[in-house]
Amino acid sequence: MTLEITHCCRSLPAGEVGTYISAYLERAASRFTLSEDVAANVTERGLLWIQGNAAWFPAVCRRLHSMPPDRRPFVVIWHTEPLPPPRSANLPYPRLSLREIAKIVLRDARATDVYTNYFTLRRLHNAGLPDVLVVSATGRQHLLRERGIESHFVPFGYDARMGRDLGLTRDIDALFLGSLDVPRRKRILEFLQGQGINVTSVGDWSNPAYWGEQRTALLNRVRILLNFPRTAAEYSGARILLGLANKALVISEPIYDPAPYVPGKHFVMAPVEELPDVIRHYLANDAERERIVEEGHRLALIELTMERSVECILQLASEGERQRNGACFA
Repeated sequence: MTLEITHCCRSLPAGEVGTYISAYLERAASRFTLSEDVAANVTERGLLWIQGNAAWFPAVCRRLHSMPPDRRPFVVIWHTEPLPPPRSANLPYPRLSLREIAKIVLRDARATDVYTNYFTLRRLHNAGLPDVLVVSATGRQHLLRERGIESHFVPFGYDARMGRDLGLTRDIDALFLGSLDVPRRKRILEFLQGQGINVTSVGDWSNPAYWGEQRTALLNRVRILLNFPRTAAEYSGARILLGLANKALVISEPIYDPAPYVPGKHFVMAPVEELPDVIRHYLANDAERERIVEEGHRLALIELTMERSVECILQLASEGERQRNGACFA
């Protein structure tokens, strides 16, 4: 299959993800450009791939809204950021932090809360966009279906740059890696530390120590990688993959529909109040911990690859374009 991809959009927060995906698109596409949020880059032909979150690309979205439908490129969005939970989950709607509320009030283009993300997709849907919408979590697909928006589920895949087993001594009992300015994360980490759990918590978008090979070396020292999403029950495929790739056992608070991962087989899931006992259990039972680690590692490296994910989306794009125009991309 040969597709002509004029632009694969990304933004700085998704820079690493954009790099992963571009490596596969360069092999699959006849012409490929990686761009930022520049309206002039939206051409009238080819395929426009928006990666991560359309809310990160207000100039691109405005340009698409302004174009006559018959002159737009074929638009694919692979949405990998959080959305509100579906009604079927019976979960409360997330409360926003003061920082998130301030970004909404100030109309900050960097806003990436669950509601901004959803309403961006809602506005695009009302304008007949995108041609193919892909989400990386089934919970997001359930929400969109409830709201009358069609989407496809393709899980976020493993790329070799996410890490590998280095065979290092694992001298860090439990690690949380991620932004530490999220109030609910702070509360959970304080709870665990108050229960006597030795938790190391680090994370800084601008610090190279938490990216690339330095991150791989860090995660190879970890026995348990903790997953606490920004909002309760939210799916975080990238963090889970980091644990699986680097052979750290992922222990997470409950996730709504964590497919393709199976709790107890690929990772461990437990209510927050039970986490101290669960962490202690797996620290004390090496064989049980390693059994889950090996199963998750195999899933990531063999079955759940970025190459498969990108190929699946390109196939959806090819089928969608054929239905729209009656012909495949040249």
